[in-house]
Amino acid sequence: MKEWISIGIKVVPLVWGAVQAVERMVSARGRDKEDAAVDMVNTFVEATEGAYGRDVVNNERVKSATRKLMQAVVEFQNVVREVATNLKPA
Repeated sequence: MKEWISIGIKVVPLVWGAVQAVERMVSARGRDKEDAAVDMVNTFVEATEGAYGRDVVNNERVKSATRKLMQAVVEFQNVVREVATNLKPA
């Protein structure tokens, strides 16, 4: 169980990196862009699965959680960008 907790913690930077990469490389918008980022994260997790000999990505709950995490990261980035843009210099 401890291995999967550490993998879960490591997924957040992977999600962040996938979002950044897709923003730079994919011209699609909306769901297509989100799907590309989710696919990238799933590919990373599948590579990790091989090391542990377990199939986690093909679970619907994991797929749903990955997408929700991706949406949360994008929302966080958007809010921070908006707030930073509207801040007055100190």
